[in-house]
Amino acid sequence: MIRIIDQFLQELKINGAAEKTITDYSKFLKNINRRKSLEKWDKTDVHRYIMEKHNECLIGTVEIYKIKLKRFFTWAGKSEIVSHLNT
Repeated sequence: MIRIIDQFLQELKINGAAEKTITDYSKFLKNINRRKSLEKWDKTDVHRYIMEKHNECLIGTVEIYKIKLKRFFTWAGKSEIVSHLNT
C-alpha cells in the first residue's frame, strides 16, 4: 500500500500542492496504514478512526482528518467508504 500512497503524493505534487501539504499527507497516510492496510479499510474503519480522534483531538483537527480521508479514498477509487462524511 505504500506504493499507492507514493502515487497519491506524486499526484498531489504534480497538481501543485505545497510541500507542507505533501508532507502532512505522507505522515497521515503512513500512520493510519500502520493500523491496518489502507487497501483493507472499509466504512467501519473510517467510523472507528473518526470516533477515536473525537476523543483525542480538537474538532478542527478531526475535520482535517476527515478531509484527508475523503480526498485519499476518493482518489483511490473507494469513495463509497467516505461519501457519507460531511466536509
